[in-house]
Amino acid sequence: MFRELPSHDVPDDVLVALAESMIQPVTGGHLDLPIDSDDRGENTAVRHGELRAPAAYTFFGQFVDHDITFDPVSSLTRQNDPEALVNFRTPRFDLDNVYGRGPADQPYLYEPGGLHFTLGEEVSGDARYAGPDLPRVASGRALIGDPRNDENLVIAQLQCLVLRFHNAVVDQVSAEHPTWSRGDRFRLAQQVVRWHYQWVVVRDFLPRLVGDDVVDSLLGESSYLTSPSASGSTARPDLRFYRWRENPYMPVEFSVAAYRYGHSTVRPSYALNDASVVDPPIPGVSRIPTFSGEGGPHQSLNGFRPLEKEWGLDWRFFLPGIRGAQDTSLPAGLPQPSFRIDTQLAHPLGRLPESTAEAQAIVSGFPPDVARSLATLNLVRGKRMGLPAGEDVARRMGLEPLGREQLYGDSTLTSAQVDALVDRTPLWFYCLKEADVLTGGTQLGPVGGRIVAEVLVGLLAGDPTSYLNVEPTWTPTLPGRRSGQFTLSDLANVVLDAEGIA
Repeated sequence: MFRELPSHDVPDDVLVALAESMIQPVTGGHLDLPIDSDDRGENTAVRHGELRAPAAYTFFGQFVDHDITFDPVSSLTRQNDPEALVNFRTPRFDLDNVYGRGPADQPYLYEPGGLHFTLGEEVSGDARYAGPDLPRVASGRALIGDPRNDENLVIAQLQCLVLRFHNAVVDQVSAEHPTWSRGDRFRLAQQVVRWHYQWVVVRDFLPRLVGDDVVDSLLGESSYLTSPSASGSTARPDLRFYRWRENPYMPVEFSVAAYRYGHSTVRPSYALNDASVVDPPIPGVSRIPTFSGEGGPHQSLNGFRPLEKEWGLDWRFFLPGIRGAQDTSLPAGLPQPSFRIDTQLAHPLGRLPESTAEAQAIVSGFPPDVARSLATLNLVRGKRMGLPAGEDVARRMGLEPLGREQLYGDSTLTSAQVDALVDRTPLWFYCLKEADVLTGGTQLGPVGGRIVAEVLVGLLAGDPTSYLNVEPTWTPTLPGRRSGQFTLSDLANVVLDAEGIA
């Protein structure tokens, strides 16, 4: 997006120090607070009368990332050239992380007949806790369109929710068109699923990140006369910085910096439902830790393994407006909020499990374990990819950049380390700090928000099969809580209604 800007040249040792300052300490021996406590780290802002950033949207952001990006060969040590990066995922909101290559090419993802996705085993006799799990082979690995959607148990359950959503839509299409061929029913169901998912991305998820006004201004349209008495309209997004010659591409400013805002919104732990527990109990932990390199299967949400008994997600713990949300037996404080967008990452992200991040010598003079810190990985990768400084991107956008005091006034870094960072702030850190300083961490700021919004809207506009191009006046056809709208909560409710879960 900003190839004309120079890359920042912050020394590696300063990046490591900055990364270490970004990991939240365990305060008073407590990893988290009880679910009904007043946690100042939480994003409790409200939008349209509901929690702006329920916990599910952290993982939905990860799910979207896996839909539009996949590079199976790059790593910090093997691929440092942004010009040479190859995206093996189509940069479209087409759910190829769900559908794979389709029932003809990957039949093992589907039930016999190729209409429905295969699901895994239920893990409880209570439908609210039953899951089901993803389908798995004997080793415990999931049979899904993208292995990354099994890297923690929450995104695995989100992946399964989308599989179930497709199955519910297939049943509806089959009931409405019983004489159609299997192939025609599958294709229509796939379009319905994709278009509703696209709507959730740009009309539900994105406004929570950048605000409704920014999205409305980007999703412009152009009217034209078809006759003296009639007119039509086409999509005409207002993209100022994200442009392409032939096909949309994945900018490193987005994938390696701005869109990684989500790492700061991850909670240190989550309650999955009112039956899930940490077993045996861990002192100072009231919910299930997000990651852990120690302990048994009931002591973390680490992925790449079967879902534990009674650990199916009750979506009322993650989303507002879910069927049965008014149940008075549920604990207060639901749905669980995401954490605020700021420069602090939850403690478990400072030492990722080996299954997620292998120890490797990515910074000269530092032990290999430094590569298991997500903050270090992000900052070093940004430098290796040649990302510009956040201050330079702000100036390129015609904005006044944040100053030294705004960026580092509350930092634990030494004066010399801050000197090495001023006016060369890594773009990822800048986007996080900007959100914290200018919005209180409730949403992205002007630099990070513009990058994320332009890329997401641009990818939709650049897809010839998206609803924005095929039928620009289309609105969701499946039921939503608000007329003409469709949210992630509505998607979950379609599944729960189809399965008779009240």
